[in-house]
Amino acid sequence: MTTETALVEKYGETLFALDAPERNRLTLLGEVFDPLSTATLTRLGVGRSARCLEVGAGTGSIARWLASQVPGGEVVATDLNEALLARLTGPNLVPLRHDVTVDPFPESSFDVIHARFVLSHLPGRLDVLRRMSSWLRPGGFLMFESFSWFPIDSSPHPAYRHAMQRWSELILSTIGTDSRWSRALPTVLAEYGLADVGAETFTRHMRGGGPLAEFWWQTLRMSRRQLIDGGYLTTQQVLDVQRLLRDPGFWDLAPAVTQAWGRR
Repeated sequence: MTTETALVEKYGETLFALDAPERNRLTLLGEVFDPLSTATLTRLGVGRSARCLEVGAGTGSIARWLASQVPGGEVVATDLNEALLARLTGPNLVPLRHDVTVDPFPESSFDVIHARFVLSHLPGRLDVLRRMSSWLRPGGFLMFESFSWFPIDSSPHPAYRHAMQRWSELILSTIGTDSRWSRALPTVLAEYGLADVGAETFTRHMRGGGPLAEFWWQTLRMSRRQLIDGGYLTTQQVLDVQRLLRDPGFWDLAPAVTQAWGRR
């Protein structure tokens, strides 16, 4: 298992660094996954006067949605990138540069805490999760979303399976991302004393050329140089998976999404 001291860099230094293609990828991420996120948040119940925390807000689509649900409340939207935060405006929307791995909030600060595709990227994720749970007010809930990699292992398409597995190995060895950790999420939430713990995992078929396949191609393309220079994939293997993911005749399962939640 890769240790934190052996990691090459932090999230956003070269992998996931904010540039024009990454902005487009983040926009596509919102288009593909926002309906799933907002449906579960709605079911869990976001009160109209709730104070909410959106961790790793990215392009801000969920933060804006939360702000629309809490006309009498407030949404604190955090990110490491000030350029992304500059786009977050609204009467009850507060952008804040904040590193969730080291920066605190007072205990009992929020009624709702949400983080999507954040925790798996953090080598110290268990400590972060423990601290975040203390930021909840009594009765408040937190909800985390992460990718679950298991559909990749049984893919009948060798080019797709190999490229995705090798990409997962790259981001694990470089920044510490664990693409398989999310299945432990509900157990961890229960161990940290949260009540009403629940979890669901969603698998989706994707078709080549569709939005979900394009999201995953953009994700692989973002890392193209590191994949090839590091010996994870050859140039031909990158071209092969690009062809598949843009071929309307290609159907396969995308990485699953696990959602887990608990209430203080």
